[in-house]
Amino acid sequence: MLDEFLKNELSFNREAGTYLFYGDDLEKNYRIALEFSAELFSRNIENEDEKSKIKDKTLRNLYSDLMVVDNLNIDIVRDIIKKTYTSSHEGGAKVFILKNIQDIRKESANAMLKIIEEPTRDNFFILISKRLNILSTIKSRSIIYRVRKSTPEELGVDKYVYNFFLGISNDIVEYKEQEIDLMLERSYKSIAGVLKEYEKEKNIVVKIDLYKCLRNFVQESTSLKKYEKIKFAEDIYSNASKESINLIVDYIINLVKKNKNLKEKLEYKKMLRYPVNMKLLLINLLLSV
Repeated sequence: MLDEFLKNELSFNREAGTYLFYGDDLEKNYRIALEFSAELFSRNIENEDEKSKIKDKTLRNLYSDLMVVDNLNIDIVRDIIKKTYTSSHEGGAKVFILKNIQDIRKESANAMLKIIEEPTRDNFFILISKRLNILSTIKSRSIIYRVRKSTPEELGVDKYVYNFFLGISNDIVEYKEQEIDLMLERSYKSIAGVLKEYEKEKNIVVKIDLYKCLRNFVQESTSLKKYEKIKFAEDIYSNASKESINLIVDYIINLVKKNKNLKEKLEYKKMLRYPVNMKLLLINLLLSV
């Protein structure tokens, strides 16, 4: 359901535009971006059945004038530029949803600037980011919209469940469809096996086991030897993709957010945006927990 800000944007009937949707819940950002796209595609259609079909296709990322990009590189940017100058398949708007815009490299960003600053008629860009501290040149060219996290009440869960999943709505919805005891602990020592399984199939059941391992590590951290923390970091590094490491770092930092050394830990989080020695970063972060 779109809020008043986005409804107002639709009422302006813009010929083109660039939006920046940002907020901690990336999946919610994406879901709202799809809903907004569906409204853009169907805004000049009066037949309700036709509008419903467009919305259904859009929400499943099957609409022919929708392009969703997970990670931008210069070749994809060039492809997008070409598409902005081609005719729409459906005779209306074209929408480009660009995820993880905070990670865009300078070369790709420079190539994007011209088309997002003055998008040609019927071209809309929705940039998705977890945070607002992205390249100022991109931010200044965008209509900024903050996507707020759903509350525990909206998601129908208590605060323990909400905090366990860091308020991420998709995870909570999937968890509610399962019968899983969140209170049942999982030892941090099983992290390697859990990660191997998670990389094969990133379902909610294994993700919960991963979160349990991380929570157990934080609970036990004060009694762990230095070598045990380093071993934990090495097990993560050896079995996790970069995407999973980002998730783990984010989760660990959220678990210790009341820690007096939080500022230092947040620096580790920022470092993930750049080419770094990931193993060393993990070791230093986990030694500080």
